[in-house]
Amino acid sequence: MKSSVKVLLILAAAVMLGNLSSTGADAKAKVKVKKVTVKSNYGKMVHVAVGKKVKLTTTVKVSPNKSANKKVTYKSSNKKIATVSSGGYVKGKKTGSCKITVTSKKNKKKKKTIKVKVVKKVTSIALSESSLAIPIGNSEKLKKTVLPSAGSYKAVKWTTSNKKVATVSSAGVVKGVAAGTATIKATSVEGSSKSASCKVKVLSADAVSIAEASVLSEDTVRVTLDRAKTLNPSQIVVQGKRYSYGKYNTKYTIRKLRNYDNKTYDITLNTDYYSISKDSYVKITISTLPGNGTKTMETQAVFVKNAAPVNQKWIALVGDSCQKTVDLSEYCIGNISYRLTGSVPGIACRQKNNMLVFSGIYQSVVPGATITVEAADETGNVVKQQIEIAVGNETNLVGTAPDLTILTGERLVQKSFASALGGSGNYSFSAEGMPSGLKVYEDGTITGTTISAGTSKVTVTAVDRENAQNKAVFTATIRVADQKKVTGTVVNTDNKVIAGAKIVCEDIADGTCFETTTDEKGNYTVNVAEGSYNIYAEFAEKKDSVYNIAIATGGRRIDFELESN
Repeated sequence: MKSSVKVLLILAAAVMLGNLSSTGADAKAKVKVKKVTVKSNYGKMVHVAVGKKVKLTTTVKVSPNKSANKKVTYKSSNKKIATVSSGGYVKGKKTGSCKITVTSKKNKKKKKTIKVKVVKKVTSIALSESSLAIPIGNSEKLKKTVLPSAGSYKAVKWTTSNKKVATVSSAGVVKGVAAGTATIKATSVEGSSKSASCKVKVLSADAVSIAEASVLSEDTVRVTLDRAKTLNPSQIVVQGKRYSYGKYNTKYTIRKLRNYDNKTYDITLNTDYYSISKDSYVKITISTLPGNGTKTMETQAVFVKNAAPVNQKWIALVGDSCQKTVDLSEYCIGNISYRLTGSVPGIACRQKNNMLVFSGIYQSVVPGATITVEAADETGNVVKQQIEIAVGNETNLVGTAPDLTILTGERLVQKSFASALGGSGNYSFSAEGMPSGLKVYEDGTITGTTISAGTSKVTVTAVDRENAQNKAVFTATIRVADQKKVTGTVVNTDNKVIAGAKIVCEDIADGTCFETTTDEKGNYTVNVAEGSYNIYAEFAEKKDSVYNIAIATGGRRIDFELESN
């Protein structure tokens, strides 16, 4: 009996074990790994910086779709280049390339490899703009600069803090969606987490902004709007401060507002108590401008000429003393560092403040030498000027003639032009290549009437009258420009016309001045060449000025108002 029971128990246990074994086999057969995929942080391969980590994104398609069935292992083909953790974090060890293999734990035949490139760590990212203002619907592309320039991964991830205001594409194109502000950010993707951002203001449809502000003189500020808007002085506030870190505790009084086209305004200040000093700061506020545009703008009074310096021409005799200065500070910002190329025997040069001082005694004959002066300012801007120097003696003649700008139709009568030194001191001049209608006389003066516009390279010859073998040949450039007319009226603050007021138009590029006076009705017309000018009217120590005025086809009308006595 006991034996029968024992046999039955053994048989039952065997049946149960068989059933359990069958159930396990069925369960294992039901787990089916279909595919393993892996993606990098950016692009088709992994880019990771030395010493940094990036995480792989791994996907396992499996049935049943349970997390236990999705487990994988990671393996690096070269741990000296990059390692990989069990969680899929790839760490760069040194620059180079290798592969990471991802394998399913449920089915080791299902695997995927991805290339890894270990690069230099990004040290900084800079964007082409730190702030932008764009209208709704408009787009603007931000350009990125990733350093170091060699060996780093240049790709970035672009994000916006507010998609309802501004969006940004993968190429850095920012688009305005609705009025408001958003921050656009570019972040490195190789693990260094370096970033740069740009604040974006999306302008409302009615917005009018201050587009530009500049200080033209100690009493004049120019403001340019991005859209036409009529302003009056009461809408504008102008404040000043001496230092960048200071407070705007000076409020200027506006004496006059000159409106050119409802977009560009010159604000003339009353300087009885305060004037704008060089390198100080000015803030302009127009709070009544509609919309959410730029209503305040700061600018610095650098007072820098935009034109290139006019080249100089010096002549002298052996034994003459040289005491000359070159000052390029009006073309530069802040302190200047000078560099010279070329020299003349006996003449030394030293820098004093922002000027160059040339001094000494001319020691030998120099038929023609060129000294190039380079002035580098605090912003890195470099300005160049050339000095042509010729030195003669009793047997060697030297000469010079200035470069000129003359208007078409202008009548010249014995205008001073050529000069010479050396020899007997008695010279005869001639010239080739003169503009049509003009002639150089033996005494070195120009007479005639210009006919047509153009630029002529004139060759001048000076001959010693007492020794025809002693001569000098030198050149000058004469530009004949078509006449453009500047017209207007000069009155005082009581609206009475001023006759006899002096009008001066100074060409910003080369300093050429064109002058006239007002007639008995206070009207004037002055002929000038095409260009940009500073123009002023002056009478009885009263003066009114305009600055950086472009004169082109059709001329320009500028009216002046002088203070009444």
